[in-house]
Amino acid sequence: MESKREETKLGRMLTLDAMRGVAALAVVVYHALAVAPQTALTGWQRWLPQVTAYMVHFAYAGIYLFFVISGFCIHLYWAKARATGVEKPVIHFFLFLKRRVRRLYPPYLAALALYLCYLAYKIPVKVTGFYLWDVGLHLFMLHNLDARTAYTINGAFWTLAIEEQLYLAYFLLLFLRIRYGWGRTLLLCVAARIGWLIMSRYLTQSFGIAIPVNEAAASYWFIWALGALSVEAALGVTKLPGWCYRISLACVALVCAMCLTQVLPMVDDMTWVHDVGWLVMHPAWGFGFFILVNNSVAAEQRWRLKSSRAPRLITALASIGLISYSLYLIHSLVLMHWYWFGFTRLHILTISLLIMTLLSVAFGCLFFRLCERPFMTSPGAVTVPARQRYVSIDEDQIGPASETA
Repeated sequence: MESKREETKLGRMLTLDAMRGVAALAVVVYHALAVAPQTALTGWQRWLPQVTAYMVHFAYAGIYLFFVISGFCIHLYWAKARATGVEKPVIHFFLFLKRRVRRLYPPYLAALALYLCYLAYKIPVKVTGFYLWDVGLHLFMLHNLDARTAYTINGAFWTLAIEEQLYLAYFLLLFLRIRYGWGRTLLLCVAARIGWLIMSRYLTQSFGIAIPVNEAAASYWFIWALGALSVEAALGVTKLPGWCYRISLACVALVCAMCLTQVLPMVDDMTWVHDVGWLVMHPAWGFGFFILVNNSVAAEQRWRLKSSRAPRLITALASIGLISYSLYLIHSLVLMHWYWFGFTRLHILTISLLIMTLLSVAFGCLFFRLCERPFMTSPGAVTVPARQRYVSIDEDQIGPASETA
């Protein structure tokens, strides 16, 4: 099942950046749908907004693609070291955590300060115990652990907390992968999802304690682990069966997830039927995107052998993927308050979505240059024995991969 290589040619993957860019734009458009004016008159002005709304209805699924890509990128250090022949690559916990904090926190704190200042300007701040609790949880990216704070300040920040907690869980995932292999590890990741749901139900019914389920890191650990498995396959460390590359199977998984997304809101969320559907829904999204990531990486490896020039569309989307973290951090402020620019009374839904998306990208690019780019550091998280070859990877590639939901 496993093979070693003296050298691997997997460097910066433009297809991953491009997929990250697609996911970022999809989520921005999905969020823009909620705030866009929907002034419809007759003819095309009546049906075009409806078609647009239907087309972006599932765009929020970009968050699941981000989780798969995140697992791929974070595990890239270890997988690349293993692919070069290092038997037991070592990732130091505190060095890893220091790099993640330095990479994520400065732009996050800048965005958080912007939102807090704006909210204070719009609504007089009352410094209560709950306000301090809310801000404190957001400062440490723990706000997804309290149902009351999961969507406050900025409703999109819940995925940041998940990302940070998955980084911490990476070392447990790595331990399980080394000790038990991928089969048992993935089963344990699914068990964590089931266990979190059972614990939440028990605490809610027995003690009235509302523990978020859909916003919990344990709910997405399996999807994240699929990304880690994908990078090992890309580097030849692990060999995947052929069905892990079948686009038809990815389509079946994604259609299944779409159907569950539509049906579950109509089912009582405290019934076992709802719970079973929920347990299947997110892994279905993740598995479908896992197959797409596998195919995208394989396709890039093929076209790189034929030509050193990347396709123009891939390059354009990859540029959006590079600023995806900043785009996520700032886009809600642009979307909610874009009437500052005086467009809302002039356009119907479809045109408004286009304008708001372009504005979000423009401000995301500015925020990236001012608040994120200065904190992109050089690699160095993997340490190996002195006689072994040192592994170096582009830091931009392993930057925040799923913080755009």
